[in-house]
Amino acid sequence: MSHRTIAFRIALLLMGFSICRAQELSARRTAQALTNQDVIEMVGLGLSDDVIVDKVRAAQLADFDTTVVGLRALKAAKVSDAVIRAMVNAHPVTAPKDSIAPIATNEGAVPEEIGVYFVRHGQLEQMDPEIVGWKTGGVVKKLATLGLDKGHVNGKVMRPKSPVRLSNPLEFVVRTPEGTSVTEYQLLRLYEKGNRREFRAMTGGILHVSGGAERTAITFNAEKIAARTWRIRLEALPSGEYGILPPGVMSSSIGSSGKMYTFGIIEQEYPRGSDRSQNQTVADTPTPTARNQDVHHRVGSIGAWSDENPTVRHDGVVLSRVASGGPADQAGIKPGDVILAVNGRFLYTSAELNQEINSITPSTRIAVRYQRRATIYDTSLVVEIESPHDATIGQN
Repeated sequence: MSHRTIAFRIALLLMGFSICRAQELSARRTAQALTNQDVIEMVGLGLSDDVIVDKVRAAQLADFDTTVVGLRALKAAKVSDAVIRAMVNAHPVTAPKDSIAPIATNEGAVPEEIGVYFVRHGQLEQMDPEIVGWKTGGVVKKLATLGLDKGHVNGKVMRPKSPVRLSNPLEFVVRTPEGTSVTEYQLLRLYEKGNRREFRAMTGGILHVSGGAERTAITFNAEKIAARTWRIRLEALPSGEYGILPPGVMSSSIGSSGKMYTFGIIEQEYPRGSDRSQNQTVADTPTPTARNQDVHHRVGSIGAWSDENPTVRHDGVVLSRVASGGPADQAGIKPGDVILAVNGRFLYTSAELNQEINSITPSTRIAVRYQRRATIYDTSLVVEIESPHDATIGQN
């Protein structure tokens, strides 16, 4: 065999090796997850937002860092809000199936993708997140206090209701990102504001400084069922709108949007004459029918009153007087405290507080959330019958 023939065959082998190597590298690139750095490089190339968003949505795998640190880096690289929204809602990296231990029950398998799931008819269903935007408020208050009160920041979710409608009891499964615990998630009751839902993200200023979400936060216990996977069970929540807020979504990243897993509680109807006691909780109140059947039409009272204008809206109702030895006093509530909610219903005027308490049958135990300075308290008390003397000294 001539040297020329040998050299030709060697060249063919090298060419075949190069082609196989190129195909292998191409396959690896295809399998690689899209990252923040990839997006930043696309922005640096001058690609339009539409092109980058299409690329993000078309990616089979995505490993985006949407924590506050990640979002800060994206904004510093001049990544637009539209692209960030697409990244927030992108498909996460799917973990290998053999790395997930199944639940040793008949309640279904552990979810593979990061996210929040609810259980319906024994089956896991994934909750699609809704975008959280931010808005500032309290400008008039800031001017009136010469800047001592810096207003507040509200998280807002557009649309009046969540598309996910659930009924009690509730069961959720949360699969978290690596290094994140379910204790970093918040379960919040949302304010209903016509065409949107809101929650207080931050209250600022020298007069009061707090993370406003604590006002509507609901405590929960979680059971760890697998790696980075927890189950949350709730026996009963009052009807209304709620959201599960992942960690890293906060108003400090106001230049971008976060996400929230939302759901609404459907108020259950009970047949007339049925036994509701097994489902009743502290947060339950008698139905309007039950109230109207009170033979004496007695009016309830908690022994506390507010002198605020009944038509002026605030976040809560400031109490002016508390009767010594009354239900509010026995529960530790004092004059100057702010009643935020009764039985899970958030209050904005003294008229709403008066109406809510008077509509509750005396001897009923109710849940009360109130604020003293920057601290939120939850307590319960038994509504008493309003005496003639109570009716002359003020509003509930």
